[in-house]
Amino acid sequence: MSPPRSRVVIVGGNFAGLVAASRISSDHDVTVVDARADFEWTPNIHELLSGVKNREGVVLPRAECVNRYGHTFVQDVVTGIDRDSSSVTTESGLALPYDACLVAAGSVRTTFGVEGADQYALGLRSVGDAVRIASRLDKLATRKRKASVVIVGGGVTGVEVVGEILRRREQGDEFNIHIVEVEPDILDEQLDGLASDAAERFAPYAVTLHTNTSIKEVSARSVLLENGEKLTADLCIWSAGMVLPEFLRDAGLKEADDQWLPVDDTLKSAYADNIFVAGDCAELPEPIRKQAYYAMDMGEVAGDNISRQLEGEPLKTFRAMPMPMLISFGDITTWLVAGESAVASPLLAAAKEGVYQATMARLASPHEPLRYSTGIVSRALMATRQLLLPQLTPRKLFDGLTGSRIIF
Repeated sequence: MSPPRSRVVIVGGNFAGLVAASRISSDHDVTVVDARADFEWTPNIHELLSGVKNREGVVLPRAECVNRYGHTFVQDVVTGIDRDSSSVTTESGLALPYDACLVAAGSVRTTFGVEGADQYALGLRSVGDAVRIASRLDKLATRKRKASVVIVGGGVTGVEVVGEILRRREQGDEFNIHIVEVEPDILDEQLDGLASDAAERFAPYAVTLHTNTSIKEVSARSVLLENGEKLTADLCIWSAGMVLPEFLRDAGLKEADDQWLPVDDTLKSAYADNIFVAGDCAELPEPIRKQAYYAMDMGEVAGDNISRQLEGEPLKTFRAMPMPMLISFGDITTWLVAGESAVASPLLAAAKEGVYQATMARLASPHEPLRYSTGIVSRALMATRQLLLPQLTPRKLFDGLTGSRIIF
């Protein structure tokens, strides 16, 4: 009689969770739990604002992916993790026992308690959020008066949102755009020269930067800044701030003053021997950026280490390798940031699109070379139609070549 299969529960089917699931053998009884049916490629959802991508282009059905890995997908809201009984509880009343658990639940938006923000500001954390914002932009574009859009947060997401709103100028849509950033510069966590390059590229358009200030209040038609300035806001987009999901704050996996869940260099929880943590919700001994590609690398190591622990093998060490970062600014430029330098060129949009399409195909079919290859071809054709062909006009190619620069 064969021994019982080890039970693994993965909380969260996003970047880290899906990659981890793909690494664990179907010899184990693996269950992936997530509240939403579809995996969403969130680094590209800003492109829905201009219509250059649609919903179908940035989602994968989680159940199909997880079943293809040989595992089980449960669509449900996780409400708790009980370390004592080694079980995960859900909103529908399930109690899922585990021999090993991976917490890969990501992060959620916070508005820092700003008055009116939850009621009037639209977040950009999901495809649904992006669809709602795009719909609002469509309605505002039909007005005779140029609408005012306030974007809270001048980090990567905020800048990419500006780029997609400006891309709409190709179809005649124009807006007054305000970016509010609490730090002295936008893109504060990036290369120093990037902020000035971005500001220079904003200059020809109706984009106003408000730095060194924060939001005091959001109302239906305006945003009040802490410095006393009041901005007209036909639309407020909140792209600042993320925190740990609420059910993890009291799960016994951190101290009260920890923002995230501490792990060791094998991604094992500091508070439970049979729990691993990966992705945004993990706090490594040496912190790294909350970035999709790091989450996927963490998922790979976490998945391998869960298998190794269940099979009595030594665990692998997670080492965050420095990664170049691609930041898009609509059809105006794309920045490739690597170490202490960056390259800016509209032609780099093709590189970002290539990475995205290849990774989506890999997540869909990691163990099926033929299906993976077919997926790559299908996605390459879609990307060529949506993003590359519009750039192959003489004017666009000239702009791409003349607009390229190196930043130190």
